[in-house]
Parts: sequence; C-alpha cells; structure tokens
Amino acid sequence: MGFSLLEVMVSLAIFSIVGIGIMKVINEKLIWSKVLENKIVSSWVADNVLAEMKLVKIKQTDNWLKGQEIMMNKVWYWQYKEIKLQNENVNKIIVEVRSQESNTTPDFMLEGYRAINE
Repeated sequence: MGFSLLEVMVSLAIFSIVGIGIMKVINEKLIWSKVLENKIVSSWVADNVLAEMKLVKIKQTDNWLKGQEIMMNKVWYWQYKEIKLQNENVNKIIVEVRSQESNTTPDFMLEGYRAINE
C-alpha cells in the first residue's frame, strides 16, 4: 500500500518549510562572512596606512590627508589625520577606511601614536 495524496502533500510542505529555513540560515552566514571579510581587509588597509605614515614622517596638519589603496581586487578609500596632544613629544594618528568614498561612517577606524623626535 502507498501513501495517500494528502500524506504526500503534507510531507512535501514540511520538507519545503525546513528547506526554506536552512536556506535562510545559510544566506545569513554568507552575508556575515562577507561583512567579516570587509572588516578584516579594511583593518589591513588601515594598518598599512598607519605604518606608511609613521615611516614617511609627513608633517602634521589639521586637515585630513586622503588616498586610496587596492587590496583584494577592491579599491579602499582612506583618510589620515594627526592630532597634537598635550604632551609635545607624542601625536595621535587617526586612520579611517571606507569601501565607498561616499560612505559617511568608516568601515574601520584605527588610532595610533607617533613619537616626535625633534
């Protein structure tokens, strides 16, 4: 004896609901892995910019210095600013990285310090 049409339809409905739930979970995991990848790569860009600015020893200005860098086949837009602190021997460096130049909030922000040897 076989299953009735009603039993088959109920079992297919259950399998489709479970399948949709599994697909939703997988989709969310893929989205979060892409977000995590962007955070990691933008942190690498910020580290590179901070290291470069410490080595090049660009004079401190009150304005943002802007640039772009290609990493993992994507253009990242960064801006860099150095702020004088109360301690005259140390400056604070702020690096902001964005995946889109028009983004108002940075994807990653890094703060560092540079000793002034003059």
